[in-house]
Amino acid sequence: MDFIRKTLIFAALCAPLVPFGLSAQTPNVVVSLKPIHSLVAGVMGEAGKPRLLLKGTASPHTYQMRPSDARALAEADLIVWVGEAMETFLHRAVENLGSRSRVVTLHEVPGIHLLRNREGGIWEDDDHEEPHVDEDEDHGHEHDEYNMHFWLDPANAGRIVDEVAAALIFLDPARTATWRANAAATRKRIADVHASLEARLAPVRGHAFVVFHDAYQYFERAYGLNGKGAVAVDPARAPSAKRLVELRAALAEHKIRCVFTEPQFEPDLVRTVIEGSDVRTAVLDPVGADTRPGADAWIEIMRGLGDAMVGCLGKS
Repeated sequence: MDFIRKTLIFAALCAPLVPFGLSAQTPNVVVSLKPIHSLVAGVMGEAGKPRLLLKGTASPHTYQMRPSDARALAEADLIVWVGEAMETFLHRAVENLGSRSRVVTLHEVPGIHLLRNREGGIWEDDDHEEPHVDEDEDHGHEHDEYNMHFWLDPANAGRIVDEVAAALIFLDPARTATWRANAAATRKRIADVHASLEARLAPVRGHAFVVFHDAYQYFERAYGLNGKGAVAVDPARAPSAKRLVELRAALAEHKIRCVFTEPQFEPDLVRTVIEGSDVRTAVLDPVGADTRPGADAWIEIMRGLGDAMVGCLGKS
């Protein structure tokens, strides 16, 4: 960590300070997660390409930052991340950057609709009420209470697009028309895929399912889906044997049709839970592990979730 901190400081001191709006270069943008990177890439369009930190199957819950990541952060004009509760590896690096880089911490953005975390196991009925943070409430307080997978709500995705466009306009006002046009086109794509998913998911809304960890609450709320529980509270820690036994007993009681796993984590726990039952399993991927980075990734992630839900829940 000392090496990474020194690299950040050295690179920041050596980086040229060019007045934005006068340079032909677009802002140097670094983004932590693939779905967020996709929304940023949509706003930047042909004007520039943001850099993605987490690639492939890397999980933000367990990722270890590399020296090359530190250099990229130190050279960035704009950094976009969800926040400490999601990308724990990035918190100290962002703190050490000083004031040169503009940082957008998305969970603090006004207008982002946040939902409180739910416990593992089978959720109680009151967990399915509509807890949220109002737009005027300070999102910076007690953020560990809130679920940080909010990009899976199309309304939140649109708000992210607006915030990124505003940051780019601040840094590069000469391209204001470009940032606004790209943001409008990206919001239109978000609205189109949302309408498509509403129609596609309508037939499976009543079917109960369990997820590996509570990463899909925003997707459930957006489409009226019947999520009943989670195998793990913290994806970085295995659930207790007691919880697994409780989940197995609850499958029939709650008429669970499918238990979903994730590509970033071993599926053995899910196989243990459904062994000997008629419950099916499929893969949900909230970060797009196998999705190609770029402006289309967010749409592909959302469609992938919809396909998995329909494919597993829709079978008789």
